[in-house]
Amino acid sequence: MLKRIPKSDISIRPFKAYKEWSFDNVTSVSSSVFVYNAYTGSVINNYETETIINPNGEDIVYYPTSIYGQLNAQFYNNKIDDPILRVGFKTNAFTIITTAKERNLGSKAKVISIPQNYVGDGIKRGSVSIIDGNELYSDDGFGNLRGTESELILESINFDNEQIEFLDLTEVLNTIEILEINYNSNLLRVSYNGTIYNLVIILANFETNVLIVEDIPFVSFDNRPVGNIFYNQGIIVITNNSDNVISSSWELNYKSTETIYEHEYLLIVNEDEFNVSQNPSAVVTLNQETSSFVTTDLKLVKTITNPGVKYIRKKSILSTGDILDFRFTSSVDTNINAGFEHWDLSGSVDSTGSFLTPFITTIGLYDDNCDLVAVAKLPQPIKSEPDIPVNFIIRFDT
Repeated sequence: MLKRIPKSDISIRPFKAYKEWSFDNVTSVSSSVFVYNAYTGSVINNYETETIINPNGEDIVYYPTSIYGQLNAQFYNNKIDDPILRVGFKTNAFTIITTAKERNLGSKAKVISIPQNYVGDGIKRGSVSIIDGNELYSDDGFGNLRGTESELILESINFDNEQIEFLDLTEVLNTIEILEINYNSNLLRVSYNGTIYNLVIILANFETNVLIVEDIPFVSFDNRPVGNIFYNQGIIVITNNSDNVISSSWELNYKSTETIYEHEYLLIVNEDEFNVSQNPSAVVTLNQETSSFVTTDLKLVKTITNPGVKYIRKKSILSTGDILDFRFTSSVDTNINAGFEHWDLSGSVDSTGSFLTPFITTIGLYDDNCDLVAVAKLPQPIKSEPDIPVNFIIRFDT
């Protein structure tokens, strides 16, 4: 028994799933997570090669100038505002900022290339961190890899007194006086030691106590990114002081993204559907015609030439007024007959017996070619009632 499912009863919802990955300078090679050097032709000869020792097979020989050329052409081609050629991520928070949205590539760089099977649909934004010796570099969520010293975490903010304090820097900065906060122009005007500074706001979230600005002139650390992250490609590029970053021992942590689709099917079994027993003894066939023939290998084959009409064992009155009585006869008393129409009475006497009303235990889903593609097992058998509809919801992920 088959029934077509209307499209209105089918729902497919995508959602993101994330998996954490961790590699270091020892396990990365065996996992094919390699660190490549990239140089311009002015640094080394264009035909000079370098080798990565791969314990699982042959050593990998590559051209650092070729790696540099590919980086420059794909990611550092000054096409940040070109909607066709742009590669990377850009948000409205960066519309008035110049240094935060630019990607700068010098004469040297280092590239961490992650295989696609460790990336999936892409690296999750804000999940990348690199531990390089005693240094920690984190993903700012906008495609930049920054040192932890480039972030200021709010300790407290008091709009009544127009004062703001930062965690771990209160002794150095004491208290900064807020003169103006303008979210329309991303402007934070503050006063420190009698000098007024106009700071450009990149991110302000007072619920999580995070305030990121483009540059803080009265703080000594360098706020520039040390590199860039290209999430979809699974590539991390160190562009700032690359000779001193990932020089010996390092550890890379991030989350990959995979899109999973939740399928939901609503199956409606109406009163007159799927409520006929599949037991051959419960069905009577009338006017069925068969024929037989002998094959060349002397085998007798019987075929059905006319399927006839099948009736469930019950007492029925046809439209012509004829009465069809195909009820079961009791083995105790031949005068007692029972058929499919007596299922209610039978259920009140024997609540565990299905009589002629079947129990549904398994549901199969078929494609348009009638190929079985999924099987759902019910936790307990459900009786298909002949007087009320029964609904089933099947969910599975792909």
